[in-house]
Amino acid sequence: MIKVVTAHEMARVEKWAVERGSSNEAFMREAGKKVAEAAIALLQHHKGHRVVLLIGRGNKGGDAYVAGIHLMQAGYEVRAILSSNQAGCSELNRHFAAQFLGSVDPSLDFTHDDLIIDGLLGTGFHGALEDPLLIELIASANQSGKPILSIDLPSGLDGTTGLCAQPTIQATETITLGFPKIGLFKGSGWNQTGRLHIADFGLPQEAIDEAKPIAFIPCIEELRLPPMVRSHHKYERGCVVGFGGSEAFKGAVKLSGLSALHTGAGIVKLFSLEDVGPMADELIAQIWTPPRWKEALAKASAVFIGPGLGRSSTAKERCKAALHAIDHPCVIDADALFFLPELPMPKQCVLTPHRGEVLFLIGHEVKEEDEIFSHCQAYVDKHQAILILKGAPTYIFAPDRMPTIIPRGDPGTATAGAGDVLTGILAALLAQGQSLFDASVLGVTLHALAGEAAALDKTSYGYSASDLIHYLPQSLQMFVK
Repeated sequence: MIKVVTAHEMARVEKWAVERGSSNEAFMREAGKKVAEAAIALLQHHKGHRVVLLIGRGNKGGDAYVAGIHLMQAGYEVRAILSSNQAGCSELNRHFAAQFLGSVDPSLDFTHDDLIIDGLLGTGFHGALEDPLLIELIASANQSGKPILSIDLPSGLDGTTGLCAQPTIQATETITLGFPKIGLFKGSGWNQTGRLHIADFGLPQEAIDEAKPIAFIPCIEELRLPPMVRSHHKYERGCVVGFGGSEAFKGAVKLSGLSALHTGAGIVKLFSLEDVGPMADELIAQIWTPPRWKEALAKASAVFIGPGLGRSSTAKERCKAALHAIDHPCVIDADALFFLPELPMPKQCVLTPHRGEVLFLIGHEVKEEDEIFSHCQAYVDKHQAILILKGAPTYIFAPDRMPTIIPRGDPGTATAGAGDVLTGILAALLAQGQSLFDASVLGVTLHALAGEAAALDKTSYGYSASDLIHYLPQSLQMFVK
């Protein structure tokens, strides 16, 4: 897991490392090198060769200078725009400015530039922008239509609160240095960040260990699919039993069932309140009755309940009876979440609310994000459940753990039925023996990657929830060893 910290904690850890023998200059050299590597990847994608550096007064401006030096050595054309005169800049900023051999050009016409590197404001920034030149620089960069690579944070973003100044850089990509800052994921921060990269700039292991996190991000390279066993039959692969669907909402339970099959479940049995129409041939479907439910649970490995169930009194009554009988890892989603405060919660439970549903679930009408998060943590500590707070990005709350953030996904996934697909993915991973927490982290990641893959082919505007199922095998391929 990768630590997520506040801006203040990042500054403290860097200072701690320097006091014990590390070099700020060495840090800056390595940071600038990593920025240059990210810039080259972007330039190759956009088939460009001209770069403009936006240089602020602090060490972020120094990082940009080092990146510019590397880019010029690699044959790229680089110019710099300064937000202030050199006399007001940090010592390291001036040190690398003296080594920068590109042109210093104040023109805010970005027509002939192929990439903008944002080196204006660092982790120390908070509050409002007052410098007219900074405001003009950021506004012009945003209006240019050119890709922007932000160093550490988009300039204008508070690295702790996620509050954005007017204006704030709208980054295409952000390369965050050392540890991701929590402000990237809070408030409007995620809207400004673009695709996020995390780069090591040379912090020693002792400093990494010293850092006090506020949350974590999973290392994708460390995530593992459940193992496939050659001799397993379909029930040993994992039997998912689901309850959802009604005459008014026929599609949700089908999406969950299909996504479970496409995430490795060996067999999926679905129950609905009323007839929900034709099903895919691979799905087994019945109208819910207590005897049928009990019989299916006898062979189940994991259960999901809620998608498309509706909120009628009959749905509530059946949901209560269904939950009473569950003694398996269980995913509770959608309409079932609204019954949960009055119903029994299974012992091994993953809840998947979006922001509106979670306010109902925790019983608080709060608006401040930090307050929502604290209530979510209190809820899972009390009920010993996992809570996946769906959104951009998605947060996973688990008992006695700091939150886990999944910083992947595509905005097109904010579409009807996408949550039902996630429910099926989670149930399939649970059915194959993963723990509640591991299944939650991997499941949300798979769902996010499927959205990214769909957007590449169909754009963020052009795909639906069923397309996510189509792209699931592509996401799974990343984890097949």
